[in-house]
Amino acid sequence: MNSKKVTEFADIITNTDLLAYLASVFISVPTPIQVDCIPKLMGPGHFTVQSHTGTGKTLGYLLPLVSQLKASESKDDVRINGSPRAVIVAPTRELAAQIFSVVKEISHHAKLRVRKLVGGDKGKSLKSMFSMPMDILVTTPDRCLRSLKNKELSKASLKYLILDEADHLLEPSFKSIMQQMAFELQDTDFQLFLVSATRPAQFTETIQSFFPALTLQAIDATQGNTAEMRIDIFNLAVEEKEKFLYVKDFLRQQKHRNGVIFTGSKLRAQRLAEELLAAGQKDMFLLHKDLEIKDRAEVIANFRKKGGVLIATDIFARGIDIPHLQWVLNFDLPSEPYYYLHRNGRVGRLDREGNVYNFITSKDAERIERINKALVTQGRTDLKIDATARKKMSFKRK
Repeated sequence: MNSKKVTEFADIITNTDLLAYLASVFISVPTPIQVDCIPKLMGPGHFTVQSHTGTGKTLGYLLPLVSQLKASESKDDVRINGSPRAVIVAPTRELAAQIFSVVKEISHHAKLRVRKLVGGDKGKSLKSMFSMPMDILVTTPDRCLRSLKNKELSKASLKYLILDEADHLLEPSFKSIMQQMAFELQDTDFQLFLVSATRPAQFTETIQSFFPALTLQAIDATQGNTAEMRIDIFNLAVEEKEKFLYVKDFLRQQKHRNGVIFTGSKLRAQRLAEELLAAGQKDMFLLHKDLEIKDRAEVIANFRKKGGVLIATDIFARGIDIPHLQWVLNFDLPSEPYYYLHRNGRVGRLDREGNVYNFITSKDAERIERINKALVTQGRTDLKIDATARKKMSFKRK
């Protein structure tokens, strides 16, 4: 790429279908991570892409992916049924559904065959999907692995493998599945893109243990690139027994503003929802992993459409983008620092302003210390929690 300053997508993308898509969704100026990674991902090699939540990573890899797929199309290609040219793996059904919706929008212009395969999919539509060629498959790890092992899904056409939220996919809960998936794909010649907002310890070592033959190039936009994160932090000192009382006052102050309350468990979320419902809270939604798949999708769709208050566990912490979201309340601080980063990344996305509120109890000292260390390593001192609150909010108790 030459040294010309990039001011619009036409400076780095030549595919007219993609430019038409961007115009249709009123996106004209690329974000810094998109400027950095789009030209590189259109070249050879394997890449790790790291950038803060809400900085445009999804389009950062989708646009070069689609561009490359279209450039390599040929009328003489012999397409294999059930064999995608690109596979995008996401850790949750919800994130997979969101990525799929973006790819489908792009495909309306780029004319690609896009499919989704997640846990719970079955029946005639699934059989039909495996009986036809496809360009891009968006999937979850367990469902993808099962289909590979059952020979429903063919790897013969695979040219690109993208792991979205790669840091989560390399966690212990996914490790065995990802090891088996890497084994299934070991004799396949593909480009690997790993996309994440955070990079835990042993990240590189774990990747190399899965794909030892691949040499990875790093694209890191986390250092010195926090200007687009417009988040104000409010640390609220409360005692554990006061949380359920204070949250009612908090919501009265947030009237007409849309937000999400993160709790530490399903039971905590359910109890909070019951208390707020009894207090007359309207436009309230509840989301946790034990809901049926269709119910989880319906909750997110309704919250996206209507706004209000979403009470959620960390199932909502990663990847999901709700444009009208204005605040996040950490009712319970998360047990792991990276969830703090991802929770707060639901607001302040793509230069949108947002507020984050933390309920901090006298028992949270250890979690605060671990979160502080993680924030420093991720270059996010803008979210640092100090012993004394950077900003305080007073409540008028009734």
